[in-house]
Amino acid sequence: MSRRFPVGGMTLIALALVGIGVSAYLTVVHYAGVAPVCTVGGVVDCGAVTSSSYSMVPATSIPVSLLGVAWFAVSGGMALMAVIAARHGSAEPASLRIGHVLWAVIGVIVVLYLVYGEIDLRRLCEWCTAVHVLVIASLLVAIGRWQRAPR
Repeated sequence: MSRRFPVGGMTLIALALVGIGVSAYLTVVHYAGVAPVCTVGGVVDCGAVTSSSYSMVPATSIPVSLLGVAWFAVSGGMALMAVIAARHGSAEPASLRIGHVLWAVIGVIVVLYLVYGEIDLRRLCEWCTAVHVLVIASLLVAIGRWQRAPR
């Protein structure tokens, strides 16, 4: 079964699709200039987080949510390459699994920066938290795939 469906490959694709959806939603509401559908006021205040300076790539006008779309697209693309290789009965490229782990580590580093921003703001965003959980889950699945790589 693992030749047809590489262990974790389909999970990584599913995580990427959900991540693209959430990140794209946050990007659309950013450019539309409207607040996302979320809790407002108090500690959980998505609008305060998504309109803060932490929601933008430093020294640019690019929303970090757009980087999220790109990150999840690359992650899903790597997983898709593994699934396609397995479906054709060939081995996935040797560097793909470790590359996916390294890509996920980069994602977690960005997540840590964004969580720092939420702590600094003393506000949490449920949409952002969903993306953070998806990135961390992607790292865990990618590590699992790397550990099970054929030697």
